[in-house]
Amino acid sequence: MAAPLFLAALALTATPALSQGPTLPPALAAIALSIRSRAIQDSRCYLMNGGAVESFFISEDTPVGSIIGTLSVNGDPNDLNGDISLRIQEKNPPIALVPGTKNLTLLRELDREERLGPSSVYVNVRCDRRHTADPSFVVPVSVRVWDVNDNAPAWRGAPFRARVSELAAVGARVLAAPAADPDQPGPHAAVRYSVLPGPASEYVGFLSELDSTIVVKRPLDYETLRNFTVRLRAQDGGSPPRHNDTTLTVELLDADDHNPKFSAEHYVATVPRRAQEGTILETSPGPISAADQDTGINAPVYYSVSGEGADLVTLDRDSGALAATAALLRTTAPVTVVIKATQVDNPDRYALATVALRRDAPGAGAGVGATRAGVRFSRRAFSVSVPEDAPPGTVLAALSTRAADQVPLQFYVSERSFLEKFAINGAGEVLLRKPLDYEVEDSYRYQVMVTDGETNDTASVEISVQNVNEWEPRFRHAQYEFEARGAGALGRLLVHDGDRGDAVRLSLAGPGAEALEVSPSGELFLREGALAALNSTTLHVVATAQDSGSPPRQTSVPVVVRVPESLLGAHVWRAHASPLFAAFACALALLALLLLALLAYLCRLKRRRQVKDTSTVKSTTPEKPAALSVASGGSLQSVSAGASSILAASSTSLELPAGEGAARAAGGAAGGGAGALSDHLQGAAGRSGVAWPSATIPARVKHLSWDDAAQAAEERREVTETTNSAMAEHMNLTVYF
Repeated sequence: MAAPLFLAALALTATPALSQGPTLPPALAAIALSIRSRAIQDSRCYLMNGGAVESFFISEDTPVGSIIGTLSVNGDPNDLNGDISLRIQEKNPPIALVPGTKNLTLLRELDREERLGPSSVYVNVRCDRRHTADPSFVVPVSVRVWDVNDNAPAWRGAPFRARVSELAAVGARVLAAPAADPDQPGPHAAVRYSVLPGPASEYVGFLSELDSTIVVKRPLDYETLRNFTVRLRAQDGGSPPRHNDTTLTVELLDADDHNPKFSAEHYVATVPRRAQEGTILETSPGPISAADQDTGINAPVYYSVSGEGADLVTLDRDSGALAATAALLRTTAPVTVVIKATQVDNPDRYALATVALRRDAPGAGAGVGATRAGVRFSRRAFSVSVPEDAPPGTVLAALSTRAADQVPLQFYVSERSFLEKFAINGAGEVLLRKPLDYEVEDSYRYQVMVTDGETNDTASVEISVQNVNEWEPRFRHAQYEFEARGAGALGRLLVHDGDRGDAVRLSLAGPGAEALEVSPSGELFLREGALAALNSTTLHVVATAQDSGSPPRQTSVPVVVRVPESLLGAHVWRAHASPLFAAFACALALLALLLLALLAYLCRLKRRRQVKDTSTVKSTTPEKPAALSVASGGSLQSVSAGASSILAASSTSLELPAGEGAARAAGGAAGGGAGALSDHLQGAAGRSGVAWPSATIPARVKHLSWDDAAQAAEERREVTETTNSAMAEHMNLTVYF
């Protein structure tokens, strides 16, 4: 080991020495450079990815003892044949290295909220290269924890209690019941509130599922329900969600919302025969008494006599004892007086009752002078149904009575509010005073008393209001316009019917109605696949709303749906383009027919002109000279014959005098071909022994013109005669090849 250590030290000290100058011997310097290069190449403690820090991410619910990751160092930390050693420098870390491996294991629980453990771990792993004296290498290791939904929302201040007045309006605030989720901000910490179904759960509720404010949902009544308890739930947005439940106890506070009430609505008082002023009268069915119906308040009341007959009796303010006066003693006819019980703390809260005063008949119970039978209603309960559009003055019902004698009757009603809408005449008929409205109140119930001055009776009257379809559905806007961004929802048609309980049905009509659909709630949709059938970027339909009343009423509004051209597809372009293509094709076909007709006309005109030209030439051209031939033997004659045929063909355009042509032809035939041949071969040595006619241009030239037919005919008659002198001399032509 001494030698390697020495060499390593030598390698380390060689670098500054070499930089300053060759102070070491050459052999030692070479050895030092070799050792230094080997040390640089030793990457056993380097990370495989070339990084400087090893990072791991784990969930906060990872169990203790789990392998959270593996170090990506190049070396092998095996205890037997490994080449590196790994260890963590920090003391008591929450993670550890598995001996002989690169694996990191969890020793303590981690928590993102740092309630049960740290939320992150940072340690340094020391890497030592075995069998070398090289310094250690430190690898920083970072372990970060991500949040999971491991905590349920926690209520603050639960369980909750609240005191609410029974007069609290719907929507009034009861209290705030907040809850917080300790998880990290995000879906795991978002809390949603709700009131669980149960007894009295309909009376209160949260303002919204994201708001912890509890409000009144239905009217409260202390006399019906004095207190109640509901269950509240706070639930987070994790998957799966966690929740926490608690209770809310609501205690209602009584309010002065009810009038006092007498123990009986009608009393009967008997005046004794020997009654004196101030005599206390006995009443039936019991003593006069009244109490506040608001049991929570139970306000005291005082008594008084009101209306006609107030001077006949006196009523004790506190006890309600009824006493006779001198005026009552002087009166012999039966009398009915009205008594009143008023709350001490609120004069607007009072109750009324009647007292029928009658004298004690002499010989009562002897049979003849017995008290006659009293007045009675024919029924204990009257009910009537009236439409809400009934005009004022309508007779709603007749309260029939049975009385022994035809005496005038008086009717009294238990509630003053009865007189706001209705009235009762002396015949017992219930009349309508003001119009009714089913949407405001659908029924009325009262107690009615009838008296003949001595006896009285009570019956109940219930008036039910019938709903009349007096409102037609009303759209919120006079016209709706939507823009389609694809198949699906376009918007909502808002419609309302003023008649309570009426259902509104929506329908669409128009050219584009088959492409649209409307739901019962008014949501307007563009049908799937409708874009493929559209050929227009604008749909015009009519939306009709019809209620369920009797008879039904309806109303309509125009609806415009605009569809971008980009959504219509290629079929719309083809639909628009096909008429254009058809028109263009028809135009091309018509143009082609015109061109064909013009070409046919031109060809026909040209043929006519050619026929005329041919006839003109035949009439003005003399007979052609006979074919020239060379009277020679053998091949010369055949060649001459060929040349003669050529000249004969060319002679159709040459006009020669008939005599001259004939003489030359005859001379050529009589004199032999030698003379003619000698004439053509004169001076032909320089032209390879071939003599060609000196003039090859036709003697007769035709001038062509597009002028009118008359001018053309005139020009055809004017023929220019061109005669070549050389042509005349060499008519007998023989060509040698």
